[in-house]
Amino acid sequence: NVVKEICDRVAVIENGQIIEQGTMVDLFTNPQKTTTKEFVASIQHNDLPDFVKKLDLHKEYKSGDKALVSLSFIGDSAGEPVVAVLIKKYDTNVNILTANIENLQDTPFGTLLIELEGDEGHLKQALDYLHSRKVKDEVIGYVS
Repeated sequence: NVVKEICDRVAVIENGQIIEQGTMVDLFTNPQKTTTKEFVASIQHNDLPDFVKKLDLHKEYKSGDKALVSLSFIGDSAGEPVVAVLIKKYDTNVNILTANIENLQDTPFGTLLIELEGDEGHLKQALDYLHSRKVKDEVIGYVS
């Protein structure tokens, strides 16, 4: 928490070597190395919840599946009505599984884990919409 509040730049050291460095906001919102990702996840508590880990997730879409999607918002994108657009424009149902928002040096940063349900065409359109926004999105998998 001290790092998030007072540091402008951060370096991650592993085995005596700097493996990643950059602005605090960049490292916390877009970590590249495994060690940095694990460090950030431990601080932000954005691991997959146990009930999600127990689901029968698969990587390929099957008819009738729901997509589990992780979203990250930073700065102005944190105020965009992404969920409302997914529901209204792309005829999908959205179930919010987890959500978190915090400030990193006065920059809002939010994470959202959603379950996205709709027919295959609408799901594809909704995922394409997410890719086109200032939102980092990752399909964790699909569940029946």
